[in-house]
Amino acid sequence: MKALSILFSIFLALIMAACASSPQKNNREMSETVTRPAEKRTPRFARFTDVVDYLGNSLNEELYRLKVSDGFSATVGTGTTGGAQKTPEEETRERADDVMDELDREIASQDGDGGRSVTSSESYTSEETSNVAGGGAAANEKMVIAVADFVNDDGKVSKLGRNVAERLTPYLTRSGQFQVLERALIDKVIEEQQFQVSAFVDESSTREFGKLLGAEAIISGTVSELGQAYYFNAKVVDIASGRLLTSIDVEADRSARLASLYAAPLPQPTRKKSKARIFRAKGIGVPSAKHTNPTLARTMAARAAQADAMRNLAQEIEGAKVSAQTKVKDYMTESDAVSINVNSYLRGARVIGKNEMPDGAVEVEMEVEVPGEFFDSLQKD
Repeated sequence: MKALSILFSIFLALIMAACASSPQKNNREMSETVTRPAEKRTPRFARFTDVVDYLGNSLNEELYRLKVSDGFSATVGTGTTGGAQKTPEEETRERADDVMDELDREIASQDGDGGRSVTSSESYTSEETSNVAGGGAAANEKMVIAVADFVNDDGKVSKLGRNVAERLTPYLTRSGQFQVLERALIDKVIEEQQFQVSAFVDESSTREFGKLLGAEAIISGTVSELGQAYYFNAKVVDIASGRLLTSIDVEADRSARLASLYAAPLPQPTRKKSKARIFRAKGIGVPSAKHTNPTLARTMAARAAQADAMRNLAQEIEGAKVSAQTKVKDYMTESDAVSINVNSYLRGARVIGKNEMPDGAVEVEMEVEVPGEFFDSLQKD
């Protein structure tokens, strides 16, 4: 009987130990489940307006964060400001410190301790933001930003890519922190500089384009067709460093309207006809000692001056820009027809001024008019 009592006691103890360990195991499993970091997924929306709203607010917040933290002038990496990427734990700790700093600031103001200094990486009032980002004025100055058209996978701009860029602009304008360049200015630079659309995909080309605009940062992006969705990727490039500062992506459910916009290219602007250009050049002829007759010597000097002026005219025409990247001379090296046309125009040059000097030398000024059709024909080639 005593043996049975001992066995029963042991059995009961085993049951109680099992029950005690089970909750601990479950708690440990739950703790692991909670602390396990979730995979980052691209947000997806059914409505296109929600996609633009997400991109607009996200870009506005990211740009403001980079602005107040002086992330544009610092050595930055992709999507980070000032070096290595922070872990979620570090970001959470910084936010907690900022909250405590704000609480200390409120306590100090209630206690009348105006001399107490609290440092925070965030900005809460207009007075505090005036001292962020290097000495006060920088944080209050409006950053100049350009929003470029989003391009398709083939490097071309569709009506959908233009629509995204135009819809994002008001988000940055309404914040009051940025000066967004007008669409007309961007189009004018593209037309004058003969930029290709692919320049908005490559970071280095985007930087050069931003310099021409006078922007401090440029927002560009891509639109990709992925099955039953469209993938939008927006990126911010710092013009000063040429680095990619941040990248934001989002997806939209495929719809007939988005599909039609994605497939519709932008209409090509009507090219204005070039105006006739007038070129002028001077030439100098010196009388030769071989000619003892003063009249003959001056006549030969005048002919030499005209020949010199013609050579200078030829150089003026050859150096004329057809576009931002090419000159007339570039076409002359590839086409004999262009050279023939240039020579024909030179034969029509006329003398518009003649100056005979006391020493017998002659200075001649000549001009020639080259029709605009000549430059238009080169741009079509």
